[in-house]
Amino acid sequence: MIGIFDSGSGGLTVLCALKKAMPTQDFIYLGDHSNAPYGHKSNEDIVRLTLQGIDMLMAHGCKLVILACNTSAAIALRHAQQNWLENTYPGNRILGVLVPMVEAVSGVPWHIDEPSDNSHKDTRTLALFATRKTVESTAYSDELAKRSPNIKLLAKACPGLVDAIEGGAGYAPLNGLVEGFVQEVIAELDGKLPDAVILGCTHFPVVEKLFQAALGENVPIYSQPTIVTESLHDYLKHHPEFTSESTGTVTLLTTSGESAHLLHGGLGEFQSI
Repeated sequence: MIGIFDSGSGGLTVLCALKKAMPTQDFIYLGDHSNAPYGHKSNEDIVRLTLQGIDMLMAHGCKLVILACNTSAAIALRHAQQNWLENTYPGNRILGVLVPMVEAVSGVPWHIDEPSDNSHKDTRTLALFATRKTVESTAYSDELAKRSPNIKLLAKACPGLVDAIEGGAGYAPLNGLVEGFVQEVIAELDGKLPDAVILGCTHFPVVEKLFQAALGENVPIYSQPTIVTESLHDYLKHHPEFTSESTGTVTLLTTSGESAHLLHGGLGEFQSI
């Protein structure tokens, strides 16, 4: 059983992609809707809530948990892997969504810390759209700097966007928010478009078409569902002990008694825990 954890419903974008690519794999998804969003919380609260979520999933039999929340991955993943996991669930594993994105953007595998000659030739200007906490963590910029030091990364926090998506806001308010954030980036680039964009929040693929429309069709967008799915598929090839292929069961759990607003591709109904 593979667990997927998110602060709310954003990780469902990743789960849908995983389910499509691995139809016989069993998944349990946990959305911490009662505490969402995480983007404005303290680091201490993010670590505590993330560990609680991982613990719930592993208690349900998940040997592998994916943090499908960039804020959790940026703030809590290292602590969870290095200080918590071995003492609590030895032999289990925790992965995040940030690593596959950095690998995809830089073209440099995670285990390589020293930039190659080719990585020095990458002089693109990229824009990162994410939550405030993900931006403040500097996780994306730090890891990209190790692998492709000449990439310029402009990180833009997007306050209110996760709340609007979680709250089921309509086209007009969502489009207004996205266009505003994109125009702020363009202004900071002196009227120029970025060479590519990273959507550093798993909620944002829900409005990826709005980002593409605001940026224009010629600006590539790195979006997590496809990239994370490819990365997990490769990981399971090398670590088959974490596969749990059976009937392709998907279980959706939530910490809130209220129903989640984000559509989830007919995966089922949320169960409160």
